[in-house]
Amino acid sequence: MRLTACVATLTVGLTIFSASGCAEKPPVTPQETTITLSVDMPREQTMQFLKQSALTLKLGTGQNEKADTVIAGASKAVISGPAAGPVSVIMSGRESSVTQWSTMITDKLPAKKL
Repeated sequence: MRLTACVATLTVGLTIFSASGCAEKPPVTPQETTITLSVDMPREQTMQFLKQSALTLKLGTGQNEKADTVIAGASKAVISGPAAGPVSVIMSGRESSVTQWSTMITDKLPAKKL
C-alpha cells in the first residue's frame, strides 16, 4: 500500500512539472539593432538622402521627428555633426530595415561604418 501511494505522488508530481514546463512560449519579436555611420557630406544633403532612400526602400514615409531625426517605419536615423560635414548617422530599429538602409547609404555615399 505504501508503494502505491509513493507511485501516485510521483505521477501527480511529474504531471504538474510537465504541464508547467510546456507553457506557451512568447511570440518571437523582430531583432533590434543600432548601426553608426560616418558620412563625408554636409548635414542637409545627408538628411535629404536619408529621406529619399527610406522612400526608395519602402521603409516608411521618412518623417522628421526633430530637425536631426528621420523616422522610417520601424527604423530611425539621427544625424549629428557640423552643417558642413562630415556627419555621424546613428540608425536604430528593426534589424532588417536598418541593414537595408545602412547598406544603401554606404553604397551610394562616401560613408563607412564606425
